[in-house]
Amino acid sequence: MPTLDAPHPGSGTLHEPAPEAATVPEALVQDLWAQQRFDTEGLKTTDGEPIAIRDPGRLNTDAGPDFQNAHVRIGGMDWRGQVEVHTTSGEWFRHDHHTDPRFNSVVLHVTLHADMWTGGLLRADESALPELALYPRLDTPLRELLYSFRTRADDDTLPCASRWDEVPSPIRTSWIRRLAQDRLTEKRDHLPDPSDTSPATILHERLFAGLGYAKNDAPMTTLARRTPPAVLRPLDTPPEREALLLGTAGLLPEPGDLLEADRPTADYTMALRDHFRRLQVRLDVRPMASTAWTFFRLRPNNFPPLRIAQAAAWYAEGGLLHEAPVSTLRTALGQDTPVATLREALAASPPAFWRTHYHLTKRAAEHTPSLGTSRRDTLLVNAVVPVLLQDADQRGNAAQADAALDVLRALPASQDRVVRRFQDLGTDPESAYDAQGLHELYKNYCSAGGCLDCQIGQHLLGD
Repeated sequence: MPTLDAPHPGSGTLHEPAPEAATVPEALVQDLWAQQRFDTEGLKTTDGEPIAIRDPGRLNTDAGPDFQNAHVRIGGMDWRGQVEVHTTSGEWFRHDHHTDPRFNSVVLHVTLHADMWTGGLLRADESALPELALYPRLDTPLRELLYSFRTRADDDTLPCASRWDEVPSPIRTSWIRRLAQDRLTEKRDHLPDPSDTSPATILHERLFAGLGYAKNDAPMTTLARRTPPAVLRPLDTPPEREALLLGTAGLLPEPGDLLEADRPTADYTMALRDHFRRLQVRLDVRPMASTAWTFFRLRPNNFPPLRIAQAAAWYAEGGLLHEAPVSTLRTALGQDTPVATLREALAASPPAFWRTHYHLTKRAAEHTPSLGTSRRDTLLVNAVVPVLLQDADQRGNAAQADAALDVLRALPASQDRVVRRFQDLGTDPESAYDAQGLHELYKNYCSAGGCLDCQIGQHLLGD
């Protein structure tokens, strides 16, 4: 039978019946969520909790939840994790997500239409899952959205690509750099309130998340919150820190998984298991499910066990997180060569075991397990500079804020998919700062159809 949608709350008029839920492709609902094409003012979950969407996350093209690394605030609490999208709530059960531990990291379920299951979704760990229903919040008729979706071009060329060269370079550059400032201000403002969370803990969480890349950002954030600085710093030895982090992550192999391992690998892993068993009793640690972690399509250098070992190295004596990390960053910022000094501060070299291992069950060819320069630069952009900007704002130190932004102006631009789109049009970012502007332009204007609000679009449309 056709699905009739409820009228908008507070409305006394009848609305058009929506197309059958089965005729609405899930990809359209994903687009609505990704581009925030609905009224976001005064949003509430289906249970009546206020919800603010800080970041809808990035579309996941692999197995697992639809959007990764989302940031939402529900009922006064910040949540970072995954978002799953369906046309109806019941699809959560029909797809067996309620029995799949990979979906325990979902912080919000987004449904187009409410149904008999709405408000009653559970994760595999039996915790309740908040939901948001989009249909009552749509500001464009669903039939019109569906028609546009089905008749759109197959490619995702930038709207103004064919006329990009008609925009004077100074206009493009000025707008991109203004957007860079907006993006970095947004990153600063989306950090936890320092009156509730210490700056050292905020830095700890953002650095861990940065080591997770897109695919393991959420579980690394969860790990960081379960093992805060106050727990890690008192531990005396590198094996204890590694054991606590890897054990809490649920990534310490069982003895049966080591039957084919060589003797040094098995000995190292069993020693970590012994350390974790004692620490777990003492600290009352609750391990994560190993299925929370993604290995699929990752290069070995990005495997979670190695990244976690690098995080543990930050807590070794002389490591950035060992003592007064924000003060250390302030000092580095004031040096004659702040970029080099900050890169050095982020150095993380795990024990020699990791020179021949990417995980804990098998020996690998020898490699360098330390954090590379490009990864440290990414951490500067996404973790260190936002924390320094927040610190400068809290202390009223405009000079520190300017110095932090100058670090990004001195860093090379990233070479990612978004940046390459603009390079193909002839716009090469001069720095990481410019690259941030291109990301903001692509996300909030090009992809969202915001040409009328974009200075580049306004120039072209004004001709």
